[in-house]
Order: sequence, then C-alpha cells, then structure tokens
Amino acid sequence: MTSFRQSSRPPLTGLGATFVGKVTYPLWAMRDHPAYRKYAKLFDREQFVSASELLDLQMDRLRHQLAHAYKNIPFYRRRMDEAGLTPFDINSLSDFRKLPLLTKRDIQDHQMELLSPTVPVSKRVKNQTGGSTGSPLQFWVDKERFDGRRASTDRHNAWAGLRPGDWCAQLWGARIDAGVSTMPQVSWRTRLLYRLLPLNTSRVTREGLDAYVKLLRKYRPRFMVAYAQAAVMFAQHCKEIGADDIQFDSIITTAEVLLPEQRTTLEETFRGKVFNRYGCREVSVIASECEYHTGMHVNADALLVELEPVPGLKENMGRIVVTDLFNRSMPLIRYEVGDFGSWADDQPCPCGRSLPRLASIEGRATDFLRMPDGTLVSGPALTLVIADMPEIRQVQFIQRGPTKVHLNIVAKPGNPVSAVEELKTRLFPYFRDTVELSTSLVENIPCEVSGKYRFVKTEYEIPRVA
Repeated sequence: MTSFRQSSRPPLTGLGATFVGKVTYPLWAMRDHPAYRKYAKLFDREQFVSASELLDLQMDRLRHQLAHAYKNIPFYRRRMDEAGLTPFDINSLSDFRKLPLLTKRDIQDHQMELLSPTVPVSKRVKNQTGGSTGSPLQFWVDKERFDGRRASTDRHNAWAGLRPGDWCAQLWGARIDAGVSTMPQVSWRTRLLYRLLPLNTSRVTREGLDAYVKLLRKYRPRFMVAYAQAAVMFAQHCKEIGADDIQFDSIITTAEVLLPEQRTTLEETFRGKVFNRYGCREVSVIASECEYHTGMHVNADALLVELEPVPGLKENMGRIVVTDLFNRSMPLIRYEVGDFGSWADDQPCPCGRSLPRLASIEGRATDFLRMPDGTLVSGPALTLVIADMPEIRQVQFIQRGPTKVHLNIVAKPGNPVSAVEELKTRLFPYFRDTVELSTSLVENIPCEVSGKYRFVKTEYEIPRVA
C-alpha cells in the first residue's frame, strides 16, 4: 500500500515560499494582472455556492455573453438568426442547445468575423494553439480574461496544495531550436516569483533526465505539474536509476489521458497523490480533481461545459462542448474542443464544492515518438510546431518503424507544397537526420473506430527497454 507524505492541502513552508506567496506574487499580479485579485476573490467564493445559485450565475453570465455576441459579432448574429433565435429567447440550457456547435474549422475559416470590434486592440492578446487534435488555431483573448484565467488556475492548483511561492517541477512541451538546451536557468526572477523548474519534454534524452534529477535534488520541489505521459516516463526513469528520493506531495497531470495503472505508478514512485486535470489553451483550465478525487470539478463559474450526445458512444459519454462566459474579444460559444468525456454521478462531493464533475476524459491518446537513439519526442509538444501555421489545417504523425515517421497533412488551398516544406524545416530540431520523414497531402484525417482522433500513432511494436 502506498503511503503519502502529507495531506493534500499543506501550508506554505519556509521563509522563501511565504515571502513570494504573500509579497512578491501579489505585487507582480497587481502590476501585470490588475484584475487578478477581483477574480481570485470571486472564484474562491463561488466554488461553494449551492447548485441552484451556480446555475443562475452561469445563465446570467451566458445571457451577457450572448447579447454581446449577437450585437457585435457578425458570425454569431448570422448563426442565431438562422436558428430563429435572439439572446432573449434563450432562457434555459435546452434553449441554448438549439445553437449549432462551433468547430475548429469555423474558427479557421471565419476568424475575422468572430473578432469583436468593440474590444480595443490594446486590451486583447493574440494567442494560438496546435491543439490535441492537431488543428492549428489562432484566436484573441481579453487581457482581463487572462487575469481571470490565472485566478482559476491558482484556485485549481490550491486543491492540490500548490500555492504561489511553492517550488514546482514542470514537465512541459515548448518550441525548440537546434542547439538550444532544454534545461532551465534558475534566475533571480525564477527564485523570487515563478518558482518553476521546467523540463522541456519536446525532446528528452537520458542525459537530460539525469541532469533534471540533479536539479530537483538541489531545489526539492514538493509539487510537479506535467503532461501525463511525460510524468510516467520520468517516473520510469527515476525507478531505473534508483532515484527514490525524488518525491512530491502532489502530481498534477494534464494534456493527455491518464490510465489507472499510470496513476498507480506515479503515486508509488513519487509517494504523493495524483491530481488529474483537463484543459486547453483556448479556454485554459476546464476541470481538475479536488482533494477527494471523486472526478474533476468543472471550472463552471467561468465556463459552461456540455456533453453533446454522439451515436455509438457508451451511455453518459459525449463530445465535450465549452462556452467561455467572460472572453469578449473572440467569444467561443458552444465550442467543440475535440475530446470525449463523461459526467460523474450526481452524489455531492465531500469537499462541499457545487462545481459539477467530469468522471473521465477519453479523447486524448497522444503518444511519444521514439527516436533511434532512445530519445522521446512528446506528441503534445509537437502541437506547438504548427500553432502559427494557418495554412495547415491538421497533421497526424505516424511512426512506422524505428527510423520512419510519416505525416498526413490537411492543408488549405493555395501553396500546400510550400507549407509542407516549412513544416519539415520546423521539425528538423526534433528529428534531425536520424529519422526518414515522409509526407502525404490528404483531404481529411479519419478518426479511429472508437471515434477518437490520434495526433500521434505508432504502427509497429516498440521493443521493451530492459
């Protein structure tokens, strides 16, 4: 039986953590995220309102979002008119579901029609993602909405015991260039504010993992935030080298499906509790586990999450649809994220939060690509390669052998050959000359028989490493 180091909501410890959490971080937030404090107080209170109060709150914010969209955004005005609806006709969630879903293709094809002219350029930020489905998107977010997103993330982190000021290991993907080190430089800014020790999982070597173990031994972070499969890979490495002193109070996993046996591996290896999380760059944190692990509480006071029924899926499962209740620059209303999920039962969570819970996410099955020298390339990290390439609609990586990777590419009309060459150039730092990279331009990339899309597929049996 696994024994854990302490409770899931430990207090801040050490003068450094207290100083950063109580002084440096709030001062930084006041300067760079002026609305952060307002949203932090709001979300702290709203997680414990009654279920009926939460629904009323959601509907009020939804009506304001719909009224803004209908008045100011041509795309939504046309959609509502075609559906025979105005914002005043939508008085319940069943009314709301009469609106069509917003797809990634809609955003790609109608980007400027989705942008609100009432939000000044100075008050919005352009963002982008490659997405777990491999479809690159560019979108705009209010600067104030980023303040609210940070407050939401900090609230969800606190459920795992992680608070501003705590050192945290971070196994994450990032864009890389040839010759750039993946190891973090621990600057004074890191020490006095961020307290993150990131490992770039875009390209991982055994030597890099060994160096990261040394870094963690120096700073002893009590928390880890990681891509799910990257966390499992790191746990396996720690077991192989006998690094049983690398331990965390909490391990927050996200970006990929976490299987039950993988949760067990992480908890047994790192002697802490796993807190699974679900989110996407378009709307940030969608749902997270609390200290009771009865499912993932939805960020329901900032987002409206629906499960759209899909024929053939098992009961209680559906296509995840999200509406951002705050962002005015480019509202995402009934946005189809590209994943499948199911609701938890209706029994209240012992934590007392009324936020509804997702039982599982079953649509992210990204893998690592394995290079001939044993280096692993993270599938989620590869989504960042195409994030700012609007000429490419979708990409799928298929590993067909130890030295063979094939790309299926759906490109926009125009100059697809040029886009393919640019993509191959961007992928060189990951694959270098060790992999034979082939490509095909295709009309579409079909889902699996299960209905899931695989961004990375492996079509050969990977030899087990002793």
